[in-house]
Amino acid sequence: MARNPRKDIEGNYFHIMVQGIGKEYIFPDDNSKGYYLSCLQVAREKYPAKILGFCVMGNHAHILVSVRDTKELSSFFKQANTLYANYYNRVNNRVGYVFRGRFRSELILDESHLVYCLAYIQNNALKARMVGRAEDYEYSSYKNYLTGKGIVDFSEAEKYYETSPENVRAIMNERTDFEWMEHEEGEKFEDKKKVLAELKKKYGIKREKQVEDMEIAAKITKEMQQRCGASIKEMSKLLGVGRETLRKKVVANTVP
Repeated sequence: MARNPRKDIEGNYFHIMVQGIGKEYIFPDDNSKGYYLSCLQVAREKYPAKILGFCVMGNHAHILVSVRDTKELSSFFKQANTLYANYYNRVNNRVGYVFRGRFRSELILDESHLVYCLAYIQNNALKARMVGRAEDYEYSSYKNYLTGKGIVDFSEAEKYYETSPENVRAIMNERTDFEWMEHEEGEKFEDKKKVLAELKKKYGIKREKQVEDMEIAAKITKEMQQRCGASIKEMSKLLGVGRETLRKKVVANTVP
C-alpha cells in the first residue's frame, strides 16, 4: 500500500460508536442516515472535530474522529446526538432517550491502528451483508474517499495515508480482526432476497405482484429493516410502492 508508516499518532484520535437505546433501529432509512451525517456537519461548525471515517448502520454508527481533547469530543457528540434525537422523536411522534448513553469510545494508539480502524469501519455494511461490495454503501466514508467529496477531512487523513481512491481501496484489505467495539446484537443481517420471499409468502403476495395494501407494505418494510438493514428506498423498489408514501406509513406505524 502506498503510504509511509508512522509509529505514533500526533493528536487525539478516537473510534466512536453510537447506538440506539434498547437496540432500537434509530437509523432505519436513507433519510435518517443522511440526517445524522448532517448533524455531524452542524456540530463540527461549533466544535472543529475532524472526521476521517464513518459508517451509519441501522441501529448504530461508527465514527473515526480527531479532536483537540476529550472535552471537545464530548461536546461534539452531545451536539450532534441531541440534534438527531430531536429529529428522531419529532418524526416518530415519540419522547424520551434515543441513544444508549452518550457514546462508546476507544483511543487510537498508532498509525497502523488508525488504518486498521478505518478499514474495519468502512467494511461494516459489507460484513453485515447489507451490500455486495463495500463501495456500494451510501452512508460510509468509503464513498467520500472514492469521490473526493463529503464530510471526511482529507487534509487530516493525509497526515497518515494517501487518500487517493486506489490507496483507500488497498486500505480496505487491511486487517480487521482486532477486538473492535461491536454493537451488542453481534448478529449479521439476513439475506434480503430470502427474507422478502418469506414475508411475501406470509402475507399471500405473489412474487411478481406489487403490494397494494400499504399496511402490509409497512409491516414488511419494518421487518426487512430489522432483519436485513434494508432502507426505505430499497423497499420502495422491491414492493413497487411510492417511497415517500411508504416512509410516512412506516413512521405512522412505529411504536414509540
